[in-house]
Amino acid sequence: MKYVVIGFLILILVSLGTALFALVKDRGQSTRTVRALSMRIALSIALIILLMISYKAGLIKPHSGF
Repeated sequence: MKYVVIGFLILILVSLGTALFALVKDRGQSTRTVRALSMRIALSIALIILLMISYKAGLIKPHSGF
């Protein structure tokens, strides 16, 4: 499960970098930035839902703290 979460985080960062590159390269003249940021939001929501389902299924457990 840890590797899935790390994979999602890497994909989110790649999408954010793609949006930054598109913003600088196109100077706001195309929709590539919007699509990349929309993908980042979709990946973030999917990660949150995956974590909630994993918690409910008992695949992950919270730490007890300090």
